Amino acid sequence: MRVIAKVDVLGDAELQQRMVRLSWWILGVGLLAVLVAWILSIAGVAPLVEKGIGLAWLLVLVLASVVALPVHELVHAAAFLLLGGGDVHVSFGFKDYMLYTSANGATLPRRRFEAVLLAPTVLLTLAFAAMGVAFRVPLLAWACAVIHLAGCTGDLCMAAAIWREPACAFVRDAPFGAELLAR
Repeated sequence: MRVIAKVDVLGDAELQQRMVRLSWWILGVGLLAVLVAWILSIAGVAPLVEKGIGLAWLLVLVLASVVALPVHELVHAAAFLLLGGGDVHVSFGFKDYMLYTSANGATLPRRRFEAVLLAPTVLLTLAFAAMGVAFRVPLLAWACAVIHLAGCTGDLCMAAAIWREPACAFVRDAPFGAELLAR
């Protein structure tokens, strides 16, 4: 196998700028939707949602957002272990204001690596949706999901880079991100 491309989330300034712009866009559009839904609900135009957006609501939002960070990385770790086989060794770290999970050079088929990248985005979004239904706090759940999704842009950009490279057959985890491999 040969390296055909690298996805360097730590050293590629253009990629980092794209990630930051995407994060701000997700936050802006998502939280604007929360605000519009809340205003429409208060005005009686939309179905009733939680009216009590106050200090407790904000504290739960902050707590859920902070707890989601390590849970997100644990989901990556579980996905690496589940999809990577018995020789995968997972570690965790923090660099450039990002928590990360590393599989220390593990090589996976491209679709499995994409699944590892996207697993926390999908599973935590579904968990927030379930929280919204179970506790009847749809706006809180939406706000939590939006904040979490805004933090997933590194994973989303890496998955998009893999998806856009048709010659990529395998992906190797690397300290800077990932190496895309062809046969």
